[in-house]
Amino acid sequence: MAHHSPRRDRSTPVHAVAVVAALAALLGVANIFLSRSNGAIEAEVQRRQQAINQAIALSPLNVQLSEMIGTLVQATGDIDMRAVLETHGITVNAEPRGAGR
Repeated sequence: MAHHSPRRDRSTPVHAVAVVAALAALLGVANIFLSRSNGAIEAEVQRRQQAINQAIALSPLNVQLSEMIGTLVQATGDIDMRAVLETHGITVNAEPRGAGR
C-alpha cells in the first residue's frame, strides 16, 4: 500500500505573511507621519503656553499702569485719554475735572 500524504497548500501562509508585512509597513509609515504631525502640534501648544505665561506675569503691571493712567485722567480731565482707555475696556468712574461746572 502506497502511502500518499495529502498535498498541503503552502501559498496561503505565504500570502498571509505578505499581507501582515504590508500592514506593518503601512502602520510604520503612518506612525512616522503622525509623530511628525504631533511634534508640530506640541510646538504650537508650547508657543501658546509661553504667551499665556507671559501675559499672566505682566498682568499686575498692566493693572498698575491702567490705574495710574486712570488717576491721571481724573486729575487732568484728559477726555482723549479717557476715550483711549474706554476703547480698551477700561472705564474711568470719576467725572473729568471741570466737567460738572
